[in-house]
Amino acid sequence: MHAPGFLQPTTPHRRIPDHRRDGPGHGLDLGRLLLGLTVLTIGLLFLLDAGGVLNADRAIGHWWPLVIVAGGVLTLAERPPAVVRGTILTGIGVLLLLFTTDVLHKTAWNYLWPALVVIAGLVIVLRWRGRAVISGASEEDVVRSTAVFGGPNLVCTSQRFAGAWLTAVFGGITLDLRDALPAAEGASVNATVAFGGVDILVPKGWRISVRSTPIFGGLDDKTDHSEPPAEDAPMLHIDALTMFGGVAIKHEK
Repeated sequence: MHAPGFLQPTTPHRRIPDHRRDGPGHGLDLGRLLLGLTVLTIGLLFLLDAGGVLNADRAIGHWWPLVIVAGGVLTLAERPPAVVRGTILTGIGVLLLLFTTDVLHKTAWNYLWPALVVIAGLVIVLRWRGRAVISGASEEDVVRSTAVFGGPNLVCTSQRFAGAWLTAVFGGITLDLRDALPAAEGASVNATVAFGGVDILVPKGWRISVRSTPIFGGLDDKTDHSEPPAEDAPMLHIDALTMFGGVAIKHEK
């Protein structure tokens, strides 16, 4: 016969792992999983190479672009997903894989790289309009700046700020809106960056919506999201197109 309460001590030991697994911070880290699988695969390949099963150097030379493909897929799996960047990474990985596995020969590259440039140009052209700035806004309420191999630090104090058109090519622009106030209809900032950067400084409490098209670039929202803004808070729309550069939204320089 079992002593009374013999099975009781086992109950807490079963609950502890379940409780810890469901607790905060115990999510699936896809980036770490990819790194682990990559290291594991490399180790297995050289282990098989040592046993004379295959040539590890040749296998890695053929299939290494799969790491880029996996990175692109993980980018698409982000929440929210980085669709453009993920698609570009995946496409580059697949393209390199076609070359390393000899599906495509080196002569095909003479046609492929101009095609990629054309596609990038089409993406930029399709986004040329950007967000509309309030029609009828005065020049004092609109900021326009182009930076080439340099760039200004702009401070806007308009109390009916309508929007801005910013272009940085091999340069940088800082737009300080901390003493400004968007118009009641909201304001729009259109930022185009190529091999440069744009910093947009905003006060805390604004509502900010972002539309971004990154081509080997990105947008970084560093504003405070600890508390949701009020429903009647000032509204700022940001439309960014970045190519080998970036746009940062933040509260301080």
